[in-house]
Amino acid sequence: MRLFVSIALICIAMTMTIHAEGVSVFWPSLGKDADAYDLMMEQAAFMDVPRSDLGAMVSGIHESSHSSDSRQSLARSYYWKGWVIVRSNPDSASRLLDRALSICDSVKYPYDHSRFSILKADLLRYGGKYADAYFIYRDKIDRLRKIGDDFWAAKATVGIGAIMQELGEYHEALRNYKSAEDNFKRAGSFACVTKNTLNLANINYLLGFTSKALEYLDGLERNKYVVNDSVYVTNVLVSRFQISDYSDREAALKAFEMSRKINNLPLRTIALMSVAALAHNDGDLRKAIDYLRQALEITEKTGDIPDRKNVLESLSECYAGLEMTDSVDFYRNEILLLTESLYNRDNVAKLKKAEHLATINQYEERIAQENEKHRLRQTLVISLSGFMCVILVLSLCLMWYSKRKTESDRKLEEEKSRHLETLNEQYSLHIESIEKELTGNTMLLARKNAKLKELAAKIKELQCNGNIATTEGKEINDKIYNELSTDDWRFFKLRFDKVHPTFFSSLKERYPSLSKTDLRLCAYIRVGMSAKEIAQILSVRPDTVNTSRYRIRKKMNLNSSDSLESLLESF
Repeated sequence: MRLFVSIALICIAMTMTIHAEGVSVFWPSLGKDADAYDLMMEQAAFMDVPRSDLGAMVSGIHESSHSSDSRQSLARSYYWKGWVIVRSNPDSASRLLDRALSICDSVKYPYDHSRFSILKADLLRYGGKYADAYFIYRDKIDRLRKIGDDFWAAKATVGIGAIMQELGEYHEALRNYKSAEDNFKRAGSFACVTKNTLNLANINYLLGFTSKALEYLDGLERNKYVVNDSVYVTNVLVSRFQISDYSDREAALKAFEMSRKINNLPLRTIALMSVAALAHNDGDLRKAIDYLRQALEITEKTGDIPDRKNVLESLSECYAGLEMTDSVDFYRNEILLLTESLYNRDNVAKLKKAEHLATINQYEERIAQENEKHRLRQTLVISLSGFMCVILVLSLCLMWYSKRKTESDRKLEEEKSRHLETLNEQYSLHIESIEKELTGNTMLLARKNAKLKELAAKIKELQCNGNIATTEGKEINDKIYNELSTDDWRFFKLRFDKVHPTFFSSLKERYPSLSKTDLRLCAYIRVGMSAKEIAQILSVRPDTVNTSRYRIRKKMNLNSSDSLESLLESF
């Protein structure tokens, strides 16, 4: 019959694996059979199937399955077997887990190692090694969240919440339970969301929020995700009875009835004590004593001293109500024997919890300091990066501006150069035009004078020959000589100085041996007059002009290859 039920469970789990939404599997593939088995177990965990129902699912299936890595497949089989019995048989679970960790290739299969480590943390927590368990949970939560495994990150967060609750850090426990609830919702595991509600209820009660705790518990035992989990429902009912200050009769009676159907002695003890308290409240002390004696028998089997002490105190109170002093004395003596042992154990437990809490706080402080240093480094890097970016942008802007300015200055200089060249050309043309005009006017004046002199000589000749009367000839010659330009050089120099104002002074300063006649000849040469034209102006022969040029060249110490014209143009 049990084999049939186990096979049915396997089929149901496989069906849920195929059709359920939300479950995510992060195990690296080890082959079809191994993957199907892992997926089946993951779905059972996702739906939070009671582990007592999963025994057949982990017996002998994984070892015989075909796998691409038989060693890792065997490690997973040990893990799943240990996971199923972790609460019912923690010693066997620990041995299985040690085997799994010893053969697990943590480098090749980091996810497997993380999952195995979480089960190790569960075992450490159940054994009271809270600090060691906390460190593992804390490390693995970050790793699981990085790969997107919200479900198992939530499971580990519940573990941290339970540790904080055991150590009396109720606010921190509440924060972790709420964080786990968010992660379970994100993963889509509403069965675990529902079962985490009991944690939220109990921690709110411990914080003094009784009404809030009762709100969490209201109707929880009827939720579709937990209604078939007898152990969980019994715990809900017992919590509801205790949180209601032992006034919820329905919860106590239901818890008692359900505890009779489950194989959980500690929970049955609590249920018996609950109905005993109910009977005591009703005044039925003998009925209460009957329940308490059953609970006392169970505590003798389990060896649970705190529960045994509570049962003995309740029995003593009931017998006192019945005025049965012998029984009262008997149970009080039992209580005294337990109290000393329990007192010593409680003190040791408190010291250990204080040590665990101090270790955890130191760990968190170190993590916070490291995170702060990391944040400061990040801020510094970001600031420096931003500063460098600003500097780079400014440098690029300056380079661009400098390039634009250089280009603009170059274009401006080119424009100025072109403008100056144009002005120089215009000025040269203007000077050349003035010089040509000056030369032309000078030559016209010289020709006019020459003609007038020639005419005066002709009249004088006619006068001597008697062809013209002396008086008339003299009158005509006077008029002719009055029209002669006797100051043609002054006319030329006046206009020449306007065009070349420093010519004479510069030339004289450089060549002081030049005479006025030499300077005059240089001026005619400067405006481009030929020897013949100069001879006409000076009324001399061209040879005489050439002789004067030769004399000027000697005064200037010019070589035969030097050009007099080019030299004079430089002044």
